[in-house]
Amino acid sequence: MAVYRLGRIVLESYPVLVLCVLIGLIAGLTLEKSLERIEGTMVIVMIPLLNGIGGNLGSILGARLASALHLGVVSPELRGRVLRENVRTSALLGLAIFSFIGVAIFLMALGRGISMFAALKNAAVFMLASLMLLPVIISSTVILAFASFRKGLDPDNIVIPVMTSIIDVAASACLLIIAVNIVGV
Repeated sequence: MAVYRLGRIVLESYPVLVLCVLIGLIAGLTLEKSLERIEGTMVIVMIPLLNGIGGNLGSILGARLASALHLGVVSPELRGRVLRENVRTSALLGLAIFSFIGVAIFLMALGRGISMFAALKNAAVFMLASLMLLPVIISSTVILAFASFRKGLDPDNIVIPVMTSIIDVAASACLLIIAVNIVGV
């Protein structure tokens, strides 16, 4: 039995990629509506960082879950040691990398001549947005992996493209909610 068949990959991937284009448009429109408020602020720098790292974290978890599902190491249920360890590791990795980037944003803001208070405010915006985003990353990845596997679809064709598109929208929304409404950037 062939593990990968071109026809199956195309049939499963094409509609997913079309959906991802639509989700990406939503992310772009969300940012466009807020562009005037965030233009000239450090929030512009934070958007690709939050989107990229969020997508990368979800991709790592998605790939690990897809492999575990294919190997039968994990079943598509919200329990078990393998799932728990993967989720815990992803959360810790996310906290570590987002904290590192928060410090980098703080130092970058200081380097741009921004006051200590404003630099802390920028770092806080990033950290709060990343803390809002982390549960979205983990839950959307787990749900997509398990749902696609249960439906007989290959999670490798579904999880990463859909999840990264969802994270683009969620990251932009989290960042804008924190930056505009809570911190007032």
